[in-house]
Amino acid sequence: MKLSNNLVPIIQKIEFDDVATNFLKKYCPQALETPMTVPIEEIAVQTMELQIRRIHLSEDLSILGQVFFSSGVAEIYKKDDDEYVYEQVEKGTMFIDPDVATERNIGSERNTIAHECVHWNIHRTYHSVQVMAGGEQAVAFRCPTEPPSEQFNSRWTDEDWMEWQANGIAPKILMPRNMFEQYVNEHPLYSKINETHMGSLYRDLLIENLADFFQVSKQSASIRLSELGLI
Repeated sequence: MKLSNNLVPIIQKIEFDDVATNFLKKYCPQALETPMTVPIEEIAVQTMELQIRRIHLSEDLSILGQVFFSSGVAEIYKKDDDEYVYEQVEKGTMFIDPDVATERNIGSERNTIAHECVHWNIHRTYHSVQVMAGGEQAVAFRCPTEPPSEQFNSRWTDEDWMEWQANGIAPKILMPRNMFEQYVNEHPLYSKINETHMGSLYRDLLIENLADFFQVSKQSASIRLSELGLI
């Protein structure tokens, strides 16, 4: 993978599917052989050897997750006490805010885990340089609720570019292109979308089924259908 002078991976949007495929080839090749719910938490913990902890990260759920590239001190939010505190954290730890699942949905939580896995998989080289700089603060990458706006990408920082990459690649890991297309094309609801006057209803039912099968949000499933030209 090509890197910029600052060691940020150089990845075009059209390459996101290839990066997602390579990720699954390395960590879960069976997900490229048959349509399935990608076991992203199992991949993170058992294969990538990361530790996942459900920790509140912000008062307003503005931070969904965080992965630590070094050991050190991390800031967390104590919801019961309504205060921010610091605690020691080990390298290879992933924080996922438990409110992601309860206030959003399980698909959003799984996407956040995949998002942090992408950071760990392709952005460690960049962060290893920061680790070498030393200090007590743990070097981490937070997953914010609001992604960087593509409208202002000419002014993006290195962190913005890496956030954009993780945002784009994560759902493609959970819905790998070939297996997603196979599942959709074989689904009985898909052929009904353009064959009857109730096409919009069948489309909505298909999206709901895809979200349930791949364990993603309905919005994510709908976007995947559209970007692959299936609807």
